[in-house]
Amino acid sequence: MIATLRHQPSRDPHQVCSFFLQRITGITQLNQILAFFFTNGLHNSDSLPVKLVSYCSSIRRMDVASTLFNQIPRPSAFLWTNMIRSYSENGSYDQSILLFIRMRRKLVPPNHLTFPFVLKGCSRMLAVHEGQQIHTNIFKFGFSSDLYVGNALIDMYGRCKSIEAARQAFDEMPYRDLVADTAMLTAYCMCGLTEEARSIFEDVSEVKDVVLWSAMIGGYVQNGKLGEALALFDRMRSRRVKPNFVTMVSVVSACAQAGNIEEGRRMHEFMVESRMEINVVISTCLMDMYIKGGLLDEAIELFERIPRKDVVAWNALISGLSKNGHATKALGLFRKMKDSSVLPNAVTLVAALSSCAQLGAVSEGMEIHELVKKMGLGLDLMVATALLDMYAKCGCMGKMQHVFDAMPQKDVISWSALINGYAILGYSQEALLMFTKMLDEGVVPNSITFLAVLSACSHAGLIHEGQEYFASMLRDYFIEPRMEHYACMADLFARARLLDLAKEIINKMPFEPGASVWGSLLNACLINKNVDIAEWAMQHLVQLEPRNDGNYVVLSNIYAAAGRWEDAERIRTALREHARQKNPGCSWIEVEGHMHEFLVGDISHPLSSHIYGMLDLLVEQLKMESCFQQKNCVSR
Repeated sequence: MIATLRHQPSRDPHQVCSFFLQRITGITQLNQILAFFFTNGLHNSDSLPVKLVSYCSSIRRMDVASTLFNQIPRPSAFLWTNMIRSYSENGSYDQSILLFIRMRRKLVPPNHLTFPFVLKGCSRMLAVHEGQQIHTNIFKFGFSSDLYVGNALIDMYGRCKSIEAARQAFDEMPYRDLVADTAMLTAYCMCGLTEEARSIFEDVSEVKDVVLWSAMIGGYVQNGKLGEALALFDRMRSRRVKPNFVTMVSVVSACAQAGNIEEGRRMHEFMVESRMEINVVISTCLMDMYIKGGLLDEAIELFERIPRKDVVAWNALISGLSKNGHATKALGLFRKMKDSSVLPNAVTLVAALSSCAQLGAVSEGMEIHELVKKMGLGLDLMVATALLDMYAKCGCMGKMQHVFDAMPQKDVISWSALINGYAILGYSQEALLMFTKMLDEGVVPNSITFLAVLSACSHAGLIHEGQEYFASMLRDYFIEPRMEHYACMADLFARARLLDLAKEIINKMPFEPGASVWGSLLNACLINKNVDIAEWAMQHLVQLEPRNDGNYVVLSNIYAAAGRWEDAERIRTALREHARQKNPGCSWIEVEGHMHEFLVGDISHPLSSHIYGMLDLLVEQLKMESCFQQKNCVSR
């Protein structure tokens, strides 16, 4: 291209530059055009600098755009505005605000297009103070009656939670259209004021468009009013307003959050019947809904149908599988993603590391750690915390501490993960030492931190310390104990054979105890052989988990341990008569980087005969060495 540019002596340089700018294909040609641009003194042109900045923005090279802009002696107001717009569109909101300030210092008067772009920067940065100063400039330059400027003001104040200022800007508009109504409605929803938003919606006298309907439905979903969202969607359809993909994303999200999978499936069928384009965004929402409903096959099938899967779609399925206990499938999908052209991001790595933690797959976790280093994400707080948690749950205490020490910033989440790591590894004193160190660093604990601390006390039998930390939650940090904290305290007392105290704290709970609390108490009765309290706990578990066969087996074992064989057999007989079967236990083991999964009585493994042979050999050796002790308790 450079040779062609140089051999155009008979043509106007402006025309030559415009001609090749329309045919540019990459950064190399852009640099050649810029060289021609400055060599031929085209920086005084009104239109060429604007076109060049726009192209730089389109390829996300704002560094080149900034260099170009700074070499223009007297940029026009239009070029200033285009530069502010480009920063805003590329997510450099702080730069758009700073450039506007620089523009004013240069005494360049902004136009009606300048303000919406710089206000967008303020709204995304939640920079309400700067937004107020820009509002003053809007009055100064006479744009307070401009419709687009007014809409941008409402959006800025709404996002900054300055709802009174947003309403004032709305009321002062001499003319309002549906865009203004939508902006004000959205501002109310962002501040949690759905009733006021609905009032705006109902007061619209003209025909409501799909954008207004979608904004109100989305506002309900955003504020957890899922029933209202679905009811309004039905009303929208009855008015024969055709929903768009934004509407459907909100509706499907409402179904997912409400756990109404049947309604969500109906929405899916509606989209198919309406021949609506099911793009990657809607597909991702549908996958999330199906995963939350336990319909993994539907989610995977939908994922496979996406022609061009982006990182969000991959993350949705990998995270969904991991969070719903399908860690093996999640890691398999992660490997498949690595083989594709889509690069993982921090969210992907956190989900993959969580799966490794669930499985105890330390080798694969270490491989992901190496990938984290290659991608330069080692300093990302979310990723580092996931690494820390993975090493803790895989039993690698040294690596866990090393990851924590290497973190440049440590928040309450990372501290809580470290404390919990020491607790689950059985190092309770170290866990409590880390808690003290955290407080010395000025980090305020949250409910998750105290859960880890109470767990450490429970495992170590630290009765006095556990009681003090439990009391400290509300007294010193105004944290209301949740069900999990009461369960920890009940477990702490029960493990120490203080069943009366465990019973007392359960009775004092400000809410109905859940299955986790009663389960802790029931399991403790097995150690203490306390039949009376076991039966009391079981009465509640029968109501909460009637199909959990494990509870019945524990009770049977308690009867057996107490020598009440008839009651033990009665429970076992009842289980058989009602055709109840325990869900098979499942375990994993990692050997040379490969995960092996086993179920109770499983013979599907290709080496199962060798495995059982080795188990039989170990049992015989234990018997011979008198290390195999018979238990009175029936095997669980």
